[in-house]
Amino acid sequence: MLAIVLTRQARPHLTPARAVRKAMNYAAAAGGASGPPQNSSQQRNDLTRETTYTPNARGQRPRSPRRRSPGVYKQAQRRKEHVTREEHKPNTGTEEELVYVLTLKLTDSLAKPMNLMREQYFPKRLNRTPAHLTLFHALPDSQFAAIDGGLSQLSASTKPFFVSTGKPFRMRLGVGVNVGKGYNKMKQVHESLRSNWMPHLSEQDQGGWRPHWTVMNKVNEEERVNEAFHAVEKEMLQNIQEGQAVGLDLWRYDKGNWIFANGYRFEG
Repeated sequence: MLAIVLTRQARPHLTPARAVRKAMNYAAAAGGASGPPQNSSQQRNDLTRETTYTPNARGQRPRSPRRRSPGVYKQAQRRKEHVTREEHKPNTGTEEELVYVLTLKLTDSLAKPMNLMREQYFPKRLNRTPAHLTLFHALPDSQFAAIDGGLSQLSASTKPFFVSTGKPFRMRLGVGVNVGKGYNKMKQVHESLRSNWMPHLSEQDQGGWRPHWTVMNKVNEEERVNEAFHAVEKEMLQNIQEGQAVGLDLWRYDKGNWIFANGYRFEG
């Protein structure tokens, strides 16, 4: 198992892999409250095509996006919308001002058809993120140096690997699709990181992990969910989607939005 040392060394600076920042709503992806989308049409195009990586680039860390000061009512609404549940908070003993989300980077041959499926079934007013595979939901900024170092070390020794879609499953308010081939390798990558980061992870991220795509969620009509499940099941039997996992993407969570922070290409 890859050894990753958690140290409180001087925090490195990052240069985003793209010159243009890309944002997507974290709350919608994690099942929390949803905020207003920002540049939703552009972010969909950016996030569903392959990222151009620099080799685990280090430079200036991305800064928080500037916003106009909202009125008192809007401030109250924002606080209400983005209340973080205790089980979703990192276990660092302090209130983390920033957290990061980690997702698996897939080739377009797999990422695009899964996103098209999500766009077909996910409620449009709530669908603010492309289909994705989340490894960790809330990595603490106070441990950023260890997180960045661990991801750089792991990606340098990991080769791209084959991934395919598996069986769909029924959720309480939606439909998910399991990972087929590549599942075991994905679990190894996740466990290698989790075992070293465990003391600082949230209760959610410490628990069991089953990689999957969410193609429908937050639908209260049982008949509609059943219809979607049977349609997705038929589609997955007839057309298994295939591609490669080529790296990891780190997103900075900022009050309901994901801001692309860095990409870590598998180079082993």
